[in-house]
This record gives sequence, C-alpha cells and structure tokens, in this order.
Amino acid sequence: MPEIILSSLSFGYRNKPVFTDVSFSFQGPGVYLITGPSGCGKTTLLRLCAALEKPTSGTISVSDPVAFAFQEYRLFPGLSALENVTCVRNPETKEEAANNEAEARALLASLGLLSNEAESTPDALSGGMKQRVSLARALFSPHPIKLLDEVTKELDPVSIAQVLDAIRSAAKDALILFSTHHPEDLSDLPTTKVELPFQN
Repeated sequence: MPEIILSSLSFGYRNKPVFTDVSFSFQGPGVYLITGPSGCGKTTLLRLCAALEKPTSGTISVSDPVAFAFQEYRLFPGLSALENVTCVRNPETKEEAANNEAEARALLASLGLLSNEAESTPDALSGGMKQRVSLARALFSPHPIKLLDEVTKELDPVSIAQVLDAIRSAAKDALILFSTHHPEDLSDLPTTKVELPFQN
C-alpha cells in the first residue's frame, strides 16, 4: 500500500516556520485534499514529499516513487502533448509502445483534448490545455503516488468534471495528494480533507 509518513516534521524558509513538529500519515489508495489559505504550505508539503525540499528537522518516509503535476506545467517544449504524456513510460516492445500511445490518447481525450491538440506542441496550447496535459502525464506515470498541485486552477466547470473523473479512476490504485484553494469545486470527489497549517 502506498503511503507517506511525516514524523516530527519541521520546515521553514529563512527562519520563517511553515511546519513545526508535525506527525501525520497519508495512506492509499485514495485522495487526500490539501487545503488552506494562500501561503500556508500546500505546495511546500508536496515538494517535501517529492524530496525537492529537505526538512529542517524530522523525517518524511515515502514508500514508492512519486509523479508530480506542477502548477507551472513543466512540459517539454519540443514534444507533442501526446509525447509529453507517453515519455514517463519505457516500453520494451513496439506492441507495448503502441498500447501506451493508445492509452495516452484515450486519457487526453477524456480530459477534453482533441486528436489534433494531442499532436500539438505546448506553445500551441492554451494554459488550461497545458494544465490538463501535465495532469495526464502524472496520472499516466506508473508511479503509485501522485502529487497534484492546483491542477484545476485554470479550468472551466466542464473541464474540472473531466479532471475529477480521471482522478477518481486513478485513485483506485494510487495515493493522491491534491492541493487546492477551491475545495468547493471538488465536492463530487471522495476525499480525506487535510487543512493546513496542520493542527497537532
């Protein structure tokens, strides 16, 4: 079972504390909704879980590799949307590569991207499209822990509904930490809510 365990965790920026002596466990599969006001540490928590930041003290134990959908998209500019998704897997045969491509196309279509958009490079896509490609890449990754940072922030209600359907499906087998400023948009998604700053 994928899990993340925080043990006596403390972290701060330039002597400004973000978390102090926090112990908490996230256990999957399922979705944890990370909420709280701007600046409370939602993105910082995900970065700590991905080992992109180091705790000031305490430890973070992560059972499995993670996939991260960043707020900034971080797509490869020279690859198509489809290639940005399929690049997270390493097929060993042509048949496996073809199956991966078909699965990635279906995932992008479920998120509202047309076939011609799947063939487009990121510079030809809108911000909302790029956000959905970034999400698709994280969901398509074989890693069983998914860190999703504000992945609905630029989306309309129809696109949000498509995203929630994709996350709901992925959560059957994965541990998902989903940060958001707008939990009301996600009321149809079964989650465990974690509000920051942590209350000990």
